[in-house]
Amino acid sequence: MKSVPVILLLLLLHSSAALACSCVGATGSEKEQVAAAYQRDALVFVGRVLSVEKVVATDTLRVSDTGPLEQRVRLTQHETFRYTFAVARKYKGLTTESTVQVSSETQSASCGREFKVGSAYLLYGYQISEKYPADGGPATLITPYFATSLCNRGQELREVKRAELKQLKKLAKAG
Repeated sequence: MKSVPVILLLLLLHSSAALACSCVGATGSEKEQVAAAYQRDALVFVGRVLSVEKVVATDTLRVSDTGPLEQRVRLTQHETFRYTFAVARKYKGLTTESTVQVSSETQSASCGREFKVGSAYLLYGYQISEKYPADGGPATLITPYFATSLCNRGQELREVKRAELKQLKKLAKAG
C-alpha cells in the first residue's frame, strides 16, 4: 500500500518532465560552439529590448473526417511574445535595419525565452518562413519572421565573454 504514493509521485514527475524544453547539448570548445551557432542561425546581433507584446494566433484543426462540422474541426490558440529590439551591432541576418522583431514561445517548457524591456542582449535566432498544420498536412509559405528559443545561443550582454564578441566580428567580416 505504501508503494502507491511512490508510484503516483514517479508518474507525476515523469509526466511533468515530458513537458520540459529539450535541447541537443552543444559539444566542442566555446570557440567551436560559437562558430557552429553562427553558421546555423540566420540572425546574430546585439540589441536592447524596446518593447514586448503577446501575439495570439488562432488555428483551425481538422480532428475528424466524419460527423457535423463542429465535431470535425477544433479551434486552437497559440501564444508567443514578439520583442522589438533596437539593433546596436549586426553580425548576421540584418542589413540596414535599426530595429528587428523576434518572437519566442511564452513558456520555458516550450523552450520560450523571456527578455526584459530595457536590457541589452546578444541574440541568435532562426528564420521561420513556413507554417506546418498540427494535423500533419502540407506546409504553407508565410511572411518570414525571426524567432529564438532557449536552445539558441545568446544571453544578456553583460554576461557575454569578450572573446565571443571578438569571434563574431571576425566571422561577420569573413562571411
